[in-house]
Amino acid sequence: MNAQPDAGNSVQHVDVLIIGAGLSGIGAASQLTRELPGKSYLVLESRPRMGGTWDLFRYPGVRSDSDMFTLGYRFKPWRGDKALADGAAILDYVRETAVEYGVDSHIRYDRRVAAADWDSEAARWTVTVETEREDVGAGR
Repeated sequence: MNAQPDAGNSVQHVDVLIIGAGLSGIGAASQLTRELPGKSYLVLESRPRMGGTWDLFRYPGVRSDSDMFTLGYRFKPWRGDKALADGAAILDYVRETAVEYGVDSHIRYDRRVAAADWDSEAARWTVTVETEREDVGAGR
């Protein structure tokens, strides 16, 4: 897969491209790291931080409506006190998992997929990525 980060940046080849650094994206990247450690990957996140829903919604009382023993990762069971956890606890769980499995270094923030084109002859996707902000620094 070719990921083209921006018009001015070079093409980067990865085996797997994960869209979104929320609960599911971090889970997929962590599982990929565990099960297929030789595969290269990136996680693209349109926002400036990981966490998805649990970072976006911070209003008082936000919590999961599904028990975290079911919603949590099979490879990293939920250890929290409450089955219906609050948003802050879930966000901590997502962030902790990303750091534990080294996923945090594979996330590119403020990136949005603009196009994805399949080339049947090459059997490869080319993904065009746009930055969300003008001031996105190197290494993000």
